[in-house]
Amino acid sequence: MQQNRPNKLLVNDVVLDNDALRVKVHGEWRTIEVKQLALLYLLIDNIGQTVTRDTIITTLWPDIIVSDNSVSQLVVQLRKTLGDNKNKPRFIKTVPRLGYQLIADVSDAPELTETLLAPQVNRPIYWLFAGLIIGMSALQLVNSQIFDTLQTAEYTYQSRLTASPGAEVFLRYSPNGRYLAFSHVGKNQEQFDLSVIDMKTQSLHNLKSTGYSEEAPVWSADGKWLAYYRYDPFSCTVRVFSVENAIEMWRLSPESTLFECDPAHGPLPIFWPTDTALYTQQWQESGIQVKHHEVLSSSGMRISNTTLLPRDIGYLKDINTETGELLFSQLINGKQHLFKGRVEGGNITKRVLSNDTRGPSVWNKEVGSYVFGEHALKSVTQQGDEQLIYQPNGVITDIAVDLQGGHIAHSEGEAQVSLYHFDTRSQSVTAELNAVSSPAKLDIMAEISEDGNWFAFASYGPQRQLGYTQVEIWIKHRQRDTANLLTMLPRNVFPNQLLLSPQGDNLLIVSEAGDVYLINLFSKKLITIIQDFKELRNIYWSDDGRSINYQAKQAAGQWQLWQYSLNELNNRLIERDPLKLERYKPVLAAQNVSFESFQSDVASYLLKHTKNEIDPKQLQASLRLYTPALFNEGIYYVLRQGHQLYLYCYYSQRQENIRIRPIGLYLYDISVSLSLSTDWLGSHILFNRVDGIETDIVLHRFNSARQ
Repeated sequence: MQQNRPNKLLVNDVVLDNDALRVKVHGEWRTIEVKQLALLYLLIDNIGQTVTRDTIITTLWPDIIVSDNSVSQLVVQLRKTLGDNKNKPRFIKTVPRLGYQLIADVSDAPELTETLLAPQVNRPIYWLFAGLIIGMSALQLVNSQIFDTLQTAEYTYQSRLTASPGAEVFLRYSPNGRYLAFSHVGKNQEQFDLSVIDMKTQSLHNLKSTGYSEEAPVWSADGKWLAYYRYDPFSCTVRVFSVENAIEMWRLSPESTLFECDPAHGPLPIFWPTDTALYTQQWQESGIQVKHHEVLSSSGMRISNTTLLPRDIGYLKDINTETGELLFSQLINGKQHLFKGRVEGGNITKRVLSNDTRGPSVWNKEVGSYVFGEHALKSVTQQGDEQLIYQPNGVITDIAVDLQGGHIAHSEGEAQVSLYHFDTRSQSVTAELNAVSSPAKLDIMAEISEDGNWFAFASYGPQRQLGYTQVEIWIKHRQRDTANLLTMLPRNVFPNQLLLSPQGDNLLIVSEAGDVYLINLFSKKLITIIQDFKELRNIYWSDDGRSINYQAKQAAGQWQLWQYSLNELNNRLIERDPLKLERYKPVLAAQNVSFESFQSDVASYLLKHTKNEIDPKQLQASLRLYTPALFNEGIYYVLRQGHQLYLYCYYSQRQENIRIRPIGLYLYDISVSLSLSTDWLGSHILFNRVDGIETDIVLHRFNSARQ
């Protein structure tokens, strides 16, 4: 049970008083039994996750043998105390055959000052007078110094702007804040449409619905033009049209093509900070290349000149229209670092803002401040002060700021990422794929044993918040219908790689932090076997599955070869000379993504042998999406063509490249690991895919007046 809890918590609208063993339900205090409180805190510690009956028994009755009925009765009692309904739960949801899940919102209970500031609506006038009398009394009772520090909330949740099935992404405010442009894809659709919301009239206008995919709109600095990406199955263009007349006429405005773009990649954001300057981004072999285009509008909108910006910018997130300052991110040691900077004399001067920023980031209204978030919407001032704006329902996918009014719109929602199995020996290429997991959570890191009998994968909820998410590791035998929960990783441990032993009896789990865990599939005992190294790489099993070889670097040290023995349960140093490490490196077919040059070596091999059949740019883009899977006769890989994903195989011995089958769609880039795995004979293929994205647009009003 978690230590150092707040004395009071707010669970939905119920106040939980830990010290007094009581809860406040509908304005009345009730006593809560110790066992009920222990169960409630166990559910809170695993909010959004299923807590199994076995976990409840071992946690609440560690030294007593009890039956499942004891758990059922305790849940019934807790529901009664909270005023919950089993058939329409607001607090505790029953997960059939597994256990229970807390579905309530949990936060610190409001203090007196917060209660005084809470807005009251739809109250009769006589309650207003009563409130004034009570408020005056409160002012005499509460130290006036408290109110000296009070400020109205800087942002107020306004409303949801959309609520239709599908996803709304690529949000952009017009320069005057009147309009919000975005791309929308409906449920079961394969292409995006271009839409605009008139924020003054709260009306929605569908501008482009051509059967092609219209994505990532951007306004010109003067607000007179709207540009966007248009994708068809074989090409990509950036188009522009006038939006000077009435919004009802925009869809009829003639278009012109600014330039062609790369159809192999999804759209990277375009920025139009001044009337004559347009910035685009394009994936290259070495990373993202940012380009500056001079725009002429004297005789129709066109590009007159293009220059390349320094390569060390990385992913351009935003450009401040007043100062020209760039906001960009770079992947360093597995983490997204956020920077601000300027281009001066062909070089970039930059300063780090954050060493680990996930999700979208944009400049805010106040110069030098920015808004960011993936699992929480936050603002950061120029001085580095961070403020929580909003806790989303799901994951934040896009953010847009009205630089005139300061209002913030963001899209939030959930993705469905499921695991699938394809048997290359017995299944038809047109047959439906075999689902290995359900879409209830995000299932990642597909891994198959060498004999093809065991499947392993990691699973977690969409809310990956610190202290509220535990990643589950699941295992499935190929001939069984369902997967079984193998273990739950310690809190705050997120896996980076799964490696089944050659015999399929042990699973290696490499975490993002560089620690390595080992679990036996039958005893289900999780142990930590490698930790406290600065860096790890080249991790692989020995042929007999009784040891793990890896290279490690200690602080201020050099790379060394180590080995963990399952028989002796210890680590020992094998080779300390960095110049001799290469001799221990296995052949490419026996390597995995932990090897420093694995992905580049595989990419170079495929590019060399498929260049006459597949566009190299398209292949490079697809290899960034899915890491290829090697087996004894060749390489399986996924190729993205438009929004469609196809499974290919290059057979090394006969030098033949074959498209096997379509495996699904990929409409929008989300922060989820996609993986492909196969057994040594290439008979079985395991992969995950994004089955659907559901997002809505949420609006937050900026409160310019403060107390």
